[in-house]
Amino acid sequence: MQNGDVLDAQITASSSFDKQSVGPQNARLHSELASGAWCPKPQINSKSYEFLQVTLNDTFLITSVETQGRYGNGTGREFASHYMIDYMRPGSQWIRYLNRSGHVYMDGNFDTTTPVIRALDPPIVASRIRIVPSSKNTRTVCMRAEIHGWKHEGVIYYSTVPDGSRLDTLDFKDNMFENSQMYTESGITRGLGLLTDGYVAQTSPFEKNQMNNSWIGWNRDTTDGRVTILFEFEEIHNFTDVVLATFGNRIDGIDVIFSQDGKTFPLFSQISSSERQTLNNTSRRYDFRVPLHNRAGRKVRISIKFSSDWMFLTEVHFTSGIFKHTVSQKNINYLAANLTLMTEKVPTPESATTQKLSVIGGIIFLLIFVGSIYCISVCLKRRQKNKSVDSNVKKDLIITHMGNKPSCHVFPSNGKLSNGHYEVANDILYTRSQKSTLLSVSSKSSSSCRVIPPTWNDFNFPPPPEPNKEEHTYSQPVSPENSSNGSYKSVKKVPALKKYPTSALLIGKAIGEGKFTMIKECIIFGGLKCAHKSSKEEDCVHGTRAMGDEISCLLKCGRHPRIVELYGVDESYNLLLEPVEYGCIRNFWLASETSLDTEFLARICKDVFSAMTYLESIRIVHGHFTPNNILLDGEFHAKICSPRGPSHHAQLRYSAPESIVNNEFTHKSDAWAVSTTVYEMAYQCRQRPYEELTNEQIVDNARALLDHQPHAVRGKFELSVIMFFSACSIDSNSVPL
Repeated sequence: MQNGDVLDAQITASSSFDKQSVGPQNARLHSELASGAWCPKPQINSKSYEFLQVTLNDTFLITSVETQGRYGNGTGREFASHYMIDYMRPGSQWIRYLNRSGHVYMDGNFDTTTPVIRALDPPIVASRIRIVPSSKNTRTVCMRAEIHGWKHEGVIYYSTVPDGSRLDTLDFKDNMFENSQMYTESGITRGLGLLTDGYVAQTSPFEKNQMNNSWIGWNRDTTDGRVTILFEFEEIHNFTDVVLATFGNRIDGIDVIFSQDGKTFPLFSQISSSERQTLNNTSRRYDFRVPLHNRAGRKVRISIKFSSDWMFLTEVHFTSGIFKHTVSQKNINYLAANLTLMTEKVPTPESATTQKLSVIGGIIFLLIFVGSIYCISVCLKRRQKNKSVDSNVKKDLIITHMGNKPSCHVFPSNGKLSNGHYEVANDILYTRSQKSTLLSVSSKSSSSCRVIPPTWNDFNFPPPPEPNKEEHTYSQPVSPENSSNGSYKSVKKVPALKKYPTSALLIGKAIGEGKFTMIKECIIFGGLKCAHKSSKEEDCVHGTRAMGDEISCLLKCGRHPRIVELYGVDESYNLLLEPVEYGCIRNFWLASETSLDTEFLARICKDVFSAMTYLESIRIVHGHFTPNNILLDGEFHAKICSPRGPSHHAQLRYSAPESIVNNEFTHKSDAWAVSTTVYEMAYQCRQRPYEELTNEQIVDNARALLDHQPHAVRGKFELSVIMFFSACSIDSNSVPL
C-alpha cells in the first residue's frame, strides 16, 4: 500500500467520517495524506463492525499486518488498540482470522505515530482483507495500515476424510482449520489449516507442547487405516513431487490422482507409491516424498494407507509450477496420446518431381502403417476377448517405491474405464521438454518391469446360477466361482456390476457391523452417498465368501423398492450399498421410548412380505434373516438387506430347525425366519425368541422339533401378540414357533 502498488480504488471502507479528509485512500502507512488516516464515521466499541478493506488483484500469502494511528501533523490523537481480521479468497465467503493460540483479536497501537507490525501465524491466503478495529470502551478510532506478503500459487483449499482422531484425552484434530463455511461436492468442509501453515513440527506429537497445534493424527481403529485428502489449486499446475512431513512407523502406500476440470479424476493420471519395509519399527519423524512426474491438475487427491496405530501429518508441500501455455483441446489430446518425441527437420529446397514422389511415398507408407496397426489391433482383441474388462483400470499407472534407488513401473496404454460414472479423458498437459522427462522415466523402468500377479481386482463375481423349478435344499454353501459355465445359459440377464476405484471413495465412520463384516459411511466422488460394507479382517474367508454371495444375490435382485440396492463394488470387492436413514428395526425400536402402534408394525410386516415374496419369485433364498436385516428408510418403510443365498451359518434363534441341525436352507426355512422375526417385532424387539433357552438348548430343541417329540419347546403367545396377528389376518396357531 505504501509504495503505490495498491491503487486508491482498491482501498475501501465500511464508512468514513469525511471521505475527502479521512477516507480510506488516506490509510497508507507512513503517509500524511489529507488529515492523516482513515476514520470510520461511528465511534468504535466491542460490538462495532467498521472495516478498512483492501482488494488485491490476485491471491496473496499475507504474513503480517502493520498498523499506525492518525498523527495529522501533531493534531491526531486516535489509534486502534485492538483489531480483528476478516479475509476472502476465490470461492469463499468472509472468514474470521484465528491465530495458532486460538485468539481473534490482534494487539494494535498504543500511540498515534509508532507503527506496530504483527506476524500472522498461520499466514493468510486471501485476495481481499478487512481490518476491523475494536475497543472495549466506546471511542473514536483512526488508523493507517500496511499488508506484507507475496503472490500465492499454492493450495487454496484442502479437505480430509475422515477428520483427525480424538481418543480419550488425545485430540489430534485440525484445530487450526478455517471456519470457511465452504464444502466440497461431497459435503466435506474445505479450508486451510495445519497442513499448509508453513510450520513443520520436529518433535513427537505426544509431547505436551506439541499436542493440538502442530500435528493432525489418525488412529487406525477409528479410520480403518485409510485417510483421503483433497487439495485444490486456483490454476492448473504441473507437479514435480509432493512431500508429506509425517510421524509414525511407516506408511504402507499412497495413491495420488489428478483432475484438471475439478470434476473427473482419470485413472491413468494416478501415481502409486509405497515405502519399503525396514527392520526399524520405531516411531520417528520423517519426510515421505512421492515423485509426480509432471502430472497436470487443478485438484489433487491423496489416499494414504497405514497399518501402525497412529499416523500423523504436520505439513504437505507440493513442488509445482503453473501451466501457462494456451493449448487447444485438440492439441491436448494429441500431446497426451503421443508420448514419443518427434524430431523436426529443417526443410530444404527440392524440385517439383522430388516433392511429388515424396508425397506419394509418404501416402503409401502411411496406408501400410495404418493397415498393419488395424490388423494387429484385431488380433489382440480376439486374443483378449475373454479377459477381464477391469484389466484396463491398471493401465497408465506409475508405481514407485520409496528408497535410495526407487524403481518405477510404467504401464502406458489407451485403456478406457468402462464404468459410466467416470469419464476418462486425455488430460495430461505436456510440452516437448516435459515429454522427454516422461520418456526418461519410462526408459529407466523398462528393465525393471515384471508381470504383476493377479489380485482380487482381476476377478468378477458372476451372478448366481438359476435353480430348477422344484424346491431346492442346500446342504453346502455354493460360491459363484464353483458354478460351471453351462449353468448360466438359462439365467436371465443381470445388470453389470459397477466397479469404483478406491481413490473415488471417501470412507467415513462405522455405522454398523455383522459377525464378519463392517459397514461405514461413504461418499462416492460426485456426492453420491452410500454404505461401504467390508470384511472385518482382510484374510477372513467367511467374510469374503459372504460378501461374494451377497453381490450375486443383489445383482440378480436388480432394483426393488423393498430391497437395499447394490450400487457397485470397489477395487477390493467391498460392497457399496444404498444408504438407509434409520438403520435396522431393532436399534430403532430399542431407542424409541414410546410404544409403536399396531398399524405401523403391520406396515413394516407388509413391506417385509413384499420383499421376501419377490425373492422367492426369482428363486433366491435369503438364508440369513433376522431383525437386523430389516432397515427403515426416511419414510419409515422397510427394506431388507444381506440376502446370501445358501446360508453360511444358522441364526440360532431365528433359523428353522432343519437349518440349525442339517444346514439346509429353502424358501420354507426363510418363511420360518420371517415368522420368528415378526414374533420378535410384535414385542418391539424387547424379547428375543426362545429367550429362556441357551444356545445349546436351542440346538437340542431343534432336533426335538424335527423328531416331532412332545417335549419340544414351542413359542408362547401373549394376548397382545395374538391380537396383532389377528389384525394382520394371520392365524396365530400357524406361526412356526
